[in-house]
Amino acid sequence: MTPAALDRMYRDHGHAVFRRARRLLRDDHDAHDVVQDVFLSIYRDEQFEARSSLATYLYGVTTHACLNRIRNGRNRSRLLAIETGAQTRVTSATGENRALASEILAGLDDDDAALAVYLFCDELTHEEVADLLGCSRRHVGDLATRLRRRIMERVA
Repeated sequence: MTPAALDRMYRDHGHAVFRRARRLLRDDHDAHDVVQDVFLSIYRDEQFEARSSLATYLYGVTTHACLNRIRNGRNRSRLLAIETGAQTRVTSATGENRALASEILAGLDDDDAALAVYLFCDELTHEEVADLLGCSRRHVGDLATRLRRRIMERVA
């Protein structure tokens, strides 16, 4: 990919990538970092194969980058707590919900975590998720059923 093509892609889609990252991470600074990471990885790896629209591809790549950032942050916090012997306390119900959601997402593999975000955070339809994943609606339904079962096992 040429620098000019990357610049054009960034101008056309950078704002959407940022909005997606900010929605998942709830932090502008982290969202800006994810935007940089996403476009840098595209420039280096050229993974877009045009099986879907560029916007759909960027949506998925951004989701995975955010999930990795959440998972890595959770692991850093856990290691820091072990190292210092400190326990972090969550003081609000919203904080507790976010902490639980982060813990659940961190425990899922990348595909399941992305599916959870698409279904539960983004509230996409099975058809929209099927388009993102490149599979049938029926398959998304099967995946969602298995995902719910895994989440319930973790929460119980």
